[in-house]
This record gives sequence, structure tokens and C-alpha cells, in this order.
Amino acid sequence: MKRFLWLGFVLFVYLICTGCGDTFRPIIIPNPPTFPNPAAANTVVSINDNGTVVPGTAMVIDVSGDTDVSIANVGLAPVHAVQQSAGVILVANHSVTGAAADSVTKLNFNNTTIGSANTISLPANSAPNFVATTESTQAYVLLSNLTEVGVINTTSNVLVNTVAVGSNPDAMAETPDTKKLYVANQADSTISGFNTNPTEHSLTPRTVAQAFNGPLWLSARSDSQRLYVLNGNGVVTTIDTSTTAGPDTVIDASINVPGAYYMLYDGNLNRLYIPYGTALAIIDVSQSIPQLDATIPIPQVPSVPPVTASAVAVASLPDGSRAYVASVPAAAQPTQVSISGVMGDGTTATYSYLLTSGYLAPGIQIAVSGTTIPAGFAGTFTITAASGTSCATQVCTFQTANTTVASQTAVTGQGSSTINNLFPQVTEVDAVSNTAAATMAMPGFPDATVQSSPYYVPVCATTRFRFMMAAGGDSTRAYFASCDGGVVDIIDTSAEQYILNLAEPVGTLPPIPPDPQNPPQNPVFLMAGPP
Repeated sequence: MKRFLWLGFVLFVYLICTGCGDTFRPIIIPNPPTFPNPAAANTVVSINDNGTVVPGTAMVIDVSGDTDVSIANVGLAPVHAVQQSAGVILVANHSVTGAAADSVTKLNFNNTTIGSANTISLPANSAPNFVATTESTQAYVLLSNLTEVGVINTTSNVLVNTVAVGSNPDAMAETPDTKKLYVANQADSTISGFNTNPTEHSLTPRTVAQAFNGPLWLSARSDSQRLYVLNGNGVVTTIDTSTTAGPDTVIDASINVPGAYYMLYDGNLNRLYIPYGTALAIIDVSQSIPQLDATIPIPQVPSVPPVTASAVAVASLPDGSRAYVASVPAAAQPTQVSISGVMGDGTTATYSYLLTSGYLAPGIQIAVSGTTIPAGFAGTFTITAASGTSCATQVCTFQTANTTVASQTAVTGQGSSTINNLFPQVTEVDAVSNTAAATMAMPGFPDATVQSSPYYVPVCATTRFRFMMAAGGDSTRAYFASCDGGVVDIIDTSAEQYILNLAEPVGTLPPIPPDPQNPPQNPVFLMAGPP
């Protein structure tokens, strides 16, 4: 027995020695799953604006069925939301200047549907613009007009405390361990830091080094040891948040992503995805000092002539295999086509055309006219389908609803968009090789930020989240929401193709001819929802 014990001891010492040496092995920060775990999400939730006098809504999309399964009212002018628990989402409602309706809506879910909602009143004209929490019974809301952060007890559904922060606070992040809260103060280029005390509903200030430039966004790492600040000048600042009492110190500010205004933290892969300009930055934050892993260029929109696309949103799949970055043309465009033939079957009109300028996609409107276009095939139509990728050199087709004529005719005519349109696209990114793969076109829509357009929607010109993306928990779907379009587009990630879109609930804006229906509400925030 002693011989076996001695042999075991020798083997143990040998294993220790073989693991020693002069080779440096960097320590990878572990990624403990933190709530909300994106892989558990069976829904995606769209928060929608419905004007300044009618409450907005939350629309719940079932990931497995690609269907709208629940709709509930929130407050006036919702702007941001956070999931607090498996059955609760909190929505910050900005209301309007001078109104007494500023609030947070607490949405209570029964599995994948909204069962009830509570209104948590906030001070009049406090202009809440952000809500954050990693706690189960307490949340924080930015009261931007008051330059305060409000502390909310989400058990009693009341505002229990307010604490002063800097000028124009515009983003927050609470560490996953629930112990620290940080606020980005855009106007005075500071970060306010606090130790949280859920028992006393209080926030104790902690010192944060002042080395910022109009901070816009904050993300806390999953181990609560680092905070990442996206500055207005594009610099990503890394803050060490590991000490209990502080101060918190800047340890790196070497990565620059000019033009970026938000970033997505992927806790599974411990990286940041940052869309900016004509690229997507992928930053590894598993080490003490972040490393820029890759810069993915965004393809041009294949219009005539091709135009530069701007990256506007990003989502990562929970299985860690891929990310998706959405982009839109840097400027909206009109479309011109030369029509050479038309065929109708009494239900659909199919036009043959050559694209002479711009880009043609489902969702936009075309005014059809010409010398020999029959009356039944003339007018303003919404494109339901379009085919062809090089229509400036080959004949392509587009389709519209038309129940008046069933015939085939050689024609001379033209089609033109009477307004400027946006044509979004989504590019798949392989998260293992950090390379771009397929790029998919999404349905187009009129630019809703042009005041002279009948499609003008004030909230789309001012919302912080005009375009957003999210991913389904089972990684089979990615979603793209456009404020202008009033829809959520759905992407099948296995086939790498756009499959359909879901319109938001009907809004209060009057119909825009030739459409007899009221336009849909406008999504202003999109997020993975409860399981």
C-alpha cells in the first residue's frame, strides 16, 4: 500500500512540474450565465410609439411561431425598456414636455403573453429616458430633465428615492452582481458611480475617474469587474470596477469607433459588437485590456448606382455562432424604372421594367404612368414583390395588387417613387472566423424623418433607437425593427433569408392614400423577451 501511495505522490509532483514553465498563459475571464440569459428567450418584444396623446404599446412575438401573440398598452411616448425578471419588463415612458404622465410601465407576463400592467408614476416633466436593473425588486430610471436617477421599488411599484447625477444623463448600466450602478452624463462628460443598497433604497456615490468625452452608452462585463464606456468621440473607455469601495479607474482608452452611438455586449462570447459608419467592430473584452478582433466592412446597397450603407443595429445569436448587422443607405433615394410590359390575372399585376436609378424593393410605393399604360394598370401602388439584381441591364419584374384587369399588354411607361425611400439590408457575420457572409435585403419604406413628406413621423426623427435588432433564444431567428417602416422583419438564420414581417398595431395617424388603413405604430425599442 505504501508503494502505491508513493507512486501516486510522484505522479502528482510530475503533473505539477509539467504545468510549470516560462510560457505566459493569459487568463480568460469566465462567463457565468447572468439574467436575462438570452438563450432562454422564447419571445421578442417590440415597444411602439403611438404619438403624444395616445399610449404606446408592447407587441410580443412568439419566436417559434413567427406570430404576434400579445399586445398591451404602455405609457405615452415610450423610449426604452429592460427585462427585470423572467416575467417582468419595465418600460420608460418619456411623455411630452410639461405633461404629468411621465412614468414607468411594469409589464407582467404569463409565459409568453402579457397578463397585466402597472403604472409607476414619476415627477411631471422629468422626461425619463432610460431604465436599468439587474435586481429582482429594485430598478433605476433616468429623470433627464431633473438630472437625477430615480430608485423604483418594483414590489410596491413606487418611486422611493432620487439621487443627483450629471448633466443630460442618457444611459445606465448596473453590474450583474447588483452592487454598482453607473450613469453616463453626456453634456458634462462625466460618469456617476454608485454603490447600491436595495434594503434602504439608497445609492452611495463612488468616485469614477473623469476621462470621458460626451459618453453615450455603458456596458458592464458579466463578471462585474469592468465597465465599458462608448464616448461621443468614438473612443471606447475601459474602467476597472473591481474594488468594493472605489475609486474606479480608467485602464484603457485605445479603441476608436467614430460615429458609433451604442454597443452590444455579448456575455456568451465576452465581446462587444459596435456598429459604426460603414463597419462593425468586434472587440474581445475577456482580457483586462480589450482587443479589437475584427472590423467587418458593410457592403454597399446594390442600387443604381451603388450607394454607401451605414451600419445602424446589431444582434448576436445566443449559440455564439453568428451575429447580424443591419445597415441602411447613407441617404434615402428616389426610384425610377422604365416599364416595358404588364400582365394581370385579376389579382396581381406584374410589371416588366429596367431600373434606371435608385433601388426597388418590396414595401415602397411606385407611381405608374405612360403613353400606353392601360387605366387599370396606372396609379400609385405599393410593391409586394420584386425580382432581379441587375435591372439596369436586364429585364426584371415587380408585382402589385390589381383586381381590375386580367390581360397581358406591351406598354410604354414609367414608374417612379414620389418620395425618397430607405432600403435596409442585414449582413450575417460568422462569430468564429469574424468574417461577413450573406447579405439579405429587407423590405423598403419611405424616409419618415422628412418633414415635407406625407410619411413624416416626428418620433422617427428624434428617437434614439430608430433601427434595432434582436435575436430569438433558440438562435433560429433574427429580427430587425424600423421606426419608419412600422414593422419587425424576421430572418430565418438557418436558411439565411428574410421570410416575413409583422406590422405593429394600428396607430392613430390618418390613412395615407392610396392605403385606406391607418398606418401602424412606430417601434422605438426591440429586445429579447421572457421565456
